[in-house]
Amino acid sequence: DTLSYIEAALLRLEKKTRTLSGQSMLQDRVKMIGQTLEDLPRRGPHVGSVQAFLLSSEKRGVATKELITRWEEEIGPIPGVKSLTFAGMNTGPPGDPIEIWVQGHRMADILAAAKELMARLDKFDGVYQIRSDYSAGKNEIRFSLKPEARTLGLTVEDLARQIYTGYFGDEALRLQRGRDDVRVKVRYTADERRRLADLDQVRIRTPNGFEVPLRSVADVTYAPGYAEIGRVDGMRRVVVSAGVDTQKANAAEIFGELNAHFFPELMHKYPGLKVAQQGEQKKMREAFRPLAFGYPLALLGIFIIIATIFRSYAQPFVIMFTVPFGIIGAILGHLVMGYNLSMISMFGMVALTGVVVNDAIVLTERVNENLAEGMPFFEAIIAGGARRFRAIILTTVSTVGGLAPLIMETNFQARFLIPMALSLAAGVAFATALTLVLVPSLLAILNDLRLVTHRLRKGYWPKRVEVEPARDRHVDLMADDPEAIQPWKFKTMDN
Repeated sequence: DTLSYIEAALLRLEKKTRTLSGQSMLQDRVKMIGQTLEDLPRRGPHVGSVQAFLLSSEKRGVATKELITRWEEEIGPIPGVKSLTFAGMNTGPPGDPIEIWVQGHRMADILAAAKELMARLDKFDGVYQIRSDYSAGKNEIRFSLKPEARTLGLTVEDLARQIYTGYFGDEALRLQRGRDDVRVKVRYTADERRRLADLDQVRIRTPNGFEVPLRSVADVTYAPGYAEIGRVDGMRRVVVSAGVDTQKANAAEIFGELNAHFFPELMHKYPGLKVAQQGEQKKMREAFRPLAFGYPLALLGIFIIIATIFRSYAQPFVIMFTVPFGIIGAILGHLVMGYNLSMISMFGMVALTGVVVNDAIVLTERVNENLAEGMPFFEAIIAGGARRFRAIILTTVSTVGGLAPLIMETNFQARFLIPMALSLAAGVAFATALTLVLVPSLLAILNDLRLVTHRLRKGYWPKRVEVEPARDRHVDLMADDPEAIQPWKFKTMDN
């Protein structure tokens, strides 16, 4: 049978596949007739499933998606099968990587557009298991009213009601027999309803009381019906979905190309058609939507805290300038390690925002303390970098070292956390290397701007230390004790 054929293809694939450990790829298998393996299984004599239990991923060395693709190729086309679905264990957002809803009001346009979409997806390398949820039903007879029938006063409702009454009956009388209610229905005899040729004998009564042959007022066609019609927002819908081999293709790039050219052309070709991206893409949009409000709010909170501590509105911008460089480092880390950016990666970047500012804060605080103690400006920056160099490097080494075992982990259960750890580790390492160079440079640029502002306002060039607010941070604290101010007198050395 069909399931045995699919199982035999799996056994052939096992013989062709070499694992990393040399063990057999297939540990066990189960064949079930009459039930599928979905979350909401379908049951019936027309469905079945084959489940394969594979060797663990670290010992197998072959990705599940690659095995699914090769299994599908090994099976090939199966005559008479309406749907053949392959699925593995998912660790990302629910839904297929590619899931597109084709919506409209005319079913013929929807099916034609879905067919073109499936053909276009088939041209992308790395896209597999392309399918739609449309399933043709049993053959049915369709009646459409001819234009000349309307001149007789007939409507589609009259045509449908009379044909239904002839074959399924209409209540003509209701009798009461004791406690029972007996309904009497009138319809054609069993012999008159047995053959399709008997449709030629059907008569349709006009509003004027005349009877005309069915074929003279209606066109009769035979076509497959619809097993199920999905609707969303009052529009008919067909779902086209596919899997993506991340080693060969990227779902975001595929959607980008489809949105740029194919979808506009498709909607122009079929007016009234609507295309919506669902599945994994929808879940990611829903997950990122709160970040559009929460992330700027978090940045604002960090800015307020830093501004309160430093009593400055300018230095917090210098410190927060390390945030985008941390994100750049996280992206470079994914590129070097060969990982695609995912939802978990983005969450790691959000957490990274609060980490990368720490090194900049301790460095800037040390520079401010040096300025408050009376050091010349550039000497304060150099001394601050030297004083905090060890703390900054040790913080980075401990963070990256602590996350390294997780990044190098090969166990399947831990792999979905690796992008988050990679975002943190690579972002912190990259931002730290820049902090020791970028933050002092930005502080010097900020000092230049303050000098220019002072020159424009008061007409002369001051000393660099004189325009730094941190110079006076201890004066207010010791104003009540004049003798205590003496140790904090500022050097007059020009910088």
